[in-house]
Amino acid sequence: MKKILEAYGIPPKIVDAICDGYSNTRAKVTSPDGETEEFIIQAGVLQGDTLAPYLFIIVLDYALRKAIDGKEETFGFTVNGRRSRRVGPTIITDLDFADDIALISNEIEQAQQLLLNVERECKKVGLRLNTKKTKYMAYNTQQSNGIKTDNGTELDMVPDFKYLGAWMESSEKDIKVRIALAWKALNSMNTVWSSCMSQLLKVRLFTATVESVLLYGCEAWTLNKRLEKWIDGCYTRMLRAVKGVHWSMHMRNSTLYGTLRPVSEKIRSRRLRLAGTA
Repeated sequence: MKKILEAYGIPPKIVDAICDGYSNTRAKVTSPDGETEEFIIQAGVLQGDTLAPYLFIIVLDYALRKAIDGKEETFGFTVNGRRSRRVGPTIITDLDFADDIALISNEIEQAQQLLLNVERECKKVGLRLNTKKTKYMAYNTQQSNGIKTDNGTELDMVPDFKYLGAWMESSEKDIKVRIALAWKALNSMNTVWSSCMSQLLKVRLFTATVESVLLYGCEAWTLNKRLEKWIDGCYTRMLRAVKGVHWSMHMRNSTLYGTLRPVSEKIRSRRLRLAGTA
């Protein structure tokens, strides 16, 4: 780890301080019967250490760079093809969030080699692949051969899986799940919606809680008119429940929403921000 931190340009004094904090660390267990003798912590980082996630990301980034850098066109997924000698292709090889990593390739054979490269480089820095949690998906291929880890363990092929809380196969399935979770969150707060709290405060609480559940991951959704109408209708029913407006009252949506925007407009705005155009 010390060599990796130095390679990333971290000042030597800080590197030495970090290494001293993780060298010869000792602990003891305290109980009503007394204290145990001190013992040396020989593996891992300190429990609850706020620096640990940062160190982990640096080491993982180093391993991924060693496995992938310079080999993107060989192993990655081509988003846009090469236009000319000067304008190369747009390629994605991996999506990372902490230790949740998705590797992406054009072909099964490429995915197999990419996985082996990443696994081997990670082993060199003390990281291991959890084969029980690792799955793979295949699209537009009749390939029957599976993907195996470096020790020969064959990974499970699945039609869909959840990555960072969102289902990958289709936006419609993920939207269906988000709507169900949002209704569950809304119904769990029925005592709040039926209380004497002001309508303004109820709406603010609704947008901070239920709406956040509904729109989680919406920046990656692919929407059409039918799905937009479905989401807007669901959001309207939720807002009626929050404000205690029964359908028989025939309140116009413009009155119901007030200064709130339709949820489909919020989704468009979030997508534009993610793309860097708003």
